[in-house]
Amino acid sequence: MKVDRLSAGGLPSRIRQIQSPGKWAIDLAEFNCALRASGGLDRGSVVVVAVERACESTICGIPLEDDMVVTIPAGTTVTATVKPGLSYAGAVLPTAIWADIQAAAAGVIVERAADHPGAVRLAASEGRAIRNQIELLAGRLAAAADPTQLEHPPIALIEYLAALAEAGAVADDRAPGIDRSAGRHLRQAWTAEHFIHAHIREEIPIIRLCREVGVSRRQMEYAFRATFGVSPLEFIKVLRLNEARRQLMTAREKGLSVTKIAMDVGITHLGRFAASYRLLFGESPKETMLRPGGL
Repeated sequence: MKVDRLSAGGLPSRIRQIQSPGKWAIDLAEFNCALRASGGLDRGSVVVVAVERACESTICGIPLEDDMVVTIPAGTTVTATVKPGLSYAGAVLPTAIWADIQAAAAGVIVERAADHPGAVRLAASEGRAIRNQIELLAGRLAAAADPTQLEHPPIALIEYLAALAEAGAVADDRAPGIDRSAGRHLRQAWTAEHFIHAHIREEIPIIRLCREVGVSRRQMEYAFRATFGVSPLEFIKVLRLNEARRQLMTAREKGLSVTKIAMDVGITHLGRFAASYRLLFGESPKETMLRPGGL
């Protein structure tokens, strides 16, 4: 990438980058100077840019707007004119993974993305929510031991990109409508529930459920809320808490610890587990385990 600085900046520019070289990367950038940049994008990778403040900047000839999502396909010659104040979050990932994310999260693959860059503008509230998601993700990855050794993009990054794909499809009126048929959404929710039970010890991002059931993220959310009254993530959380409670009731006689039970049901953050457990059941996990008769 060739970069020419066109003006001095009144304040320092900031670029945070987390990457696994040749596999995936996240860039969070805020520029306080003018730049002109150009370079080629790898033929096996896609770039997805979520713009926070555009400040009359352009990418690949596209005039940027606040809360815009720009997708740059593999092999593109990327050009950018950066004006002071531009801020964005960019993700680089393999083309096949991006196509999979679109299909699972939005229920549609944007064929034109294989040919040239495209852009869609999100609602301001949606843009803010998605930016908060990538900020939290970047913070967690920065604190991790060595995220650069991850062979595949982290699940949290996949979830962030899935939210972008879904929001972009809805904003561009490409997403399929929600099927509200009672028979279908019940079958979808029950199929997902069976999968969750069978894989309770594993990480289960929503996009994984979408692939297993064969529906979009929006359809999955609708199926769970219509069937169980909660979102898929909430359902997974309370299912794990209930399974933990069942095991805690017989933990003493089996010689199991609270930590072992939590890990057995896919819970990794013990502090949050204890707080969520008390909120749902009115007592701590240890109190359940020590109560006579486990009742």
